[in-house]
Amino acid sequence: MIIPAGMLFLPFLFGRNRGDGKIDSRLLQKTRTLKDSKIKAIVFSKKNDVEVCKLYLEKKGIEIKHELPLINAYAVEVESGELEEMARSDLVEYISDDARMTSLLNIAAQEVGARIANDTGYTGKGVGIAILDTGIYPHQDLVRPKNRIVAFKDFINNRQTPYDDNGHGTFVAGVAAGNGYLSGGKYRGIAPDASLIGVKVMDENGSGDSSDIIAGMQWVVNNKDKYNIRVLSVSLGAKPGSVTKFDPLAVAVDAVWDKGIVVVVAAGNSGPRQNTITTPGISSKVITVGAVDDKRTIEYEDDKMADFSSRGPVNRRLIKPDLVAPGVNIRSLATNKEYRGTRLEEMSEPYRNMSGTSVSTPIVSGAAALMLSMNDKLTPDEIKKKFMKNTYKMKVSEYAQGSGILDISNLVK
Repeated sequence: MIIPAGMLFLPFLFGRNRGDGKIDSRLLQKTRTLKDSKIKAIVFSKKNDVEVCKLYLEKKGIEIKHELPLINAYAVEVESGELEEMARSDLVEYISDDARMTSLLNIAAQEVGARIANDTGYTGKGVGIAILDTGIYPHQDLVRPKNRIVAFKDFINNRQTPYDDNGHGTFVAGVAAGNGYLSGGKYRGIAPDASLIGVKVMDENGSGDSSDIIAGMQWVVNNKDKYNIRVLSVSLGAKPGSVTKFDPLAVAVDAVWDKGIVVVVAAGNSGPRQNTITTPGISSKVITVGAVDDKRTIEYEDDKMADFSSRGPVNRRLIKPDLVAPGVNIRSLATNKEYRGTRLEEMSEPYRNMSGTSVSTPIVSGAAALMLSMNDKLTPDEIKKKFMKNTYKMKVSEYAQGSGILDISNLVK
C-alpha cells in the first residue's frame, strides 16, 4: 500500500495517544505563565523512530536547535500551545524542559594526597580532561611552558580561540590541571601535566541551556579519540526534572559514561537539607562530588561538611553524593574576562579564592586523570570503585558525605 506523502504524519497527529504524562511538570508550568510564547524543550523520541521523529518535527515547522543523538532527542523551540499536540504523537516518548543551568588549592591538593601522587611520577600527562563550563582563559599556568589547552569548542558565541568571559571555567581548569607556573608551584592543581579541552556551554553570567550542555557532551564523545578525552568535569547543576529517567542531563552523562569517559559532576550548593542533589548529579552511574571545609590544614580529622553542599538521597534510596573533597575557600586561577584572543597580558592578581561543589568536582576530575596516568586501561566503573574504597569516613550521614573524603595517597600506595 502506497501512502501519499501528505498523509504520512496523520496517524501521529490524530492517534489514540493523548500525551498524558508525557510532558515534564516544570514545562507545563511554563506553558501556563508563558502563553502564546515560544518555549525551549527537549523532545525524546522513541528509540527506533529517531529519524522519523525528526521528519515529523520538521513537517510541523518546529525549529530544531540541536540534534542530540547521545540521548535520542531533539532540542526545539515551540509555541507553548503546540506542546500537548506534539506529546500525542506516537513518535514522541517524552518532552522535557530545556532547563537553565548555573555554574555551581595548595592545601586542598595536599589534603587529598595529590602531591604524593605527583612526587611518585603520576601527573596526568597525556590524559585529556574536558571542562564543560564557561570556557578557559589561556592563563599562564595552563599554557606555559607548553600550551596544554589542546582543543576549544564554543557553543555560546562560536569563537575559535580559548577565552572565558565569566571566569568559572578557568578556575575549575586550574583546580584540575594548573601547573603553578606563576606561583612557583604553590597553586598547582591535581594533575598538572594533563591536557585540557575547553567546551564553552555557559555564558558570561555563568548560565546555559541544558540543550547546549548536552550538545557539548555530544561533541566530547565525538572527539574523545582525537584528543584522548578520558575525563569529563561538570561543575554545573539545576533542579532535576520530574521524571528521573527522562531528565536530559542525567540521561546524557550516563551515555557519556557508557562511552568509556569518567564523568565527575557537582552535587550542588543547596544544602544542608536532604534531597537537594542537582542534575546531572542524580545519575546513579557518574561520580557525584560534595564539598568539605578542610580548615586550611592537610589533616582529615578537623574537616567539616560544608553547609552549602547538597545532600541525598536521590529518589528516596540512592546514596548521593558518592564522595566529597575540599570545596571551601580554595585558591585557583583568575581570568582576564576581556581577553578575546589578543596578546596575553600579565594580571595583577593571577589567582583568586572560590567555594562550592564546583570547586570540589575538579579535584576529583584531576584525581581520575592521575589514576589513568597510572593505568590507562582502567574503566570508569573501576575508577569509581577505587575512589569509593579509598576515602576517609567522617562522623556524618552518608547522605552528606557518601563514602567519605577522597584519599589519593592511599590509591598510590
